[in-house]
Amino acid sequence: MHDHRPARTLAALLVAPLACMVAACSTAREPASDRPPPTIIDGVSGSCDDKAAAAFVGQTISEDVSAKAKAAAGAQGVRVIRPGMAVTMDYRAGRLNLHLDDAGRITRVTCG
Repeated sequence: MHDHRPARTLAALLVAPLACMVAACSTAREPASDRPPPTIIDGVSGSCDDKAAAAFVGQTISEDVSAKAKAAAGAQGVRVIRPGMAVTMDYRAGRLNLHLDDAGRITRVTCG
């Protein structure tokens, strides 16, 4: 009588990863909801007036200055851009960009 355990173990080791891959490819569905998705205010939509925020050029950045510049521009979001900082190139109509120098002073304001 032969012991078939090594063959079964080998088969299990080969089939288990296949089963995992098949399970990973299946899509899970969330239950339908009557509620609308949450509104995220991050400057994607809306408007921004960088000319109205130009008065803040030369000021040192702070939370207060950032909030006031955002309000002046009518923006929904603010991005502070420091020298050498990597930034995404996505355009957001309601976002105010505050460009700073090495001392933390606003050198330029733009929208997008």
